[in-house]
Amino acid sequence: MRALEGGRFSVNEFFEAFGNMPKDNDLHRITQTFIKAYHRNGTDPFELVKGFGIDWVELLMKYNEQVEEYELCAIFRDLINDYKNK
Repeated sequence: MRALEGGRFSVNEFFEAFGNMPKDNDLHRITQTFIKAYHRNGTDPFELVKGFGIDWVELLMKYNEQVEEYELCAIFRDLINDYKNK
């Protein structure tokens, strides 16, 4: 396993380390942490996506689509598009 980039696991590194993808309750908690940080005054959305990693943000979007949290999906989608276009 390569060294952690920025002190975090990529989604693939998480899978390699633990042998499975994060469980739904984990993705729910990560979503809540992300959205809380997103709504914090003064948070730079670009830096937030960069810090979590685009792969995690995409995974969170997919998870929230599965649980029909479409408002959160829209936030993740917009952040992903903005990040990729910057």
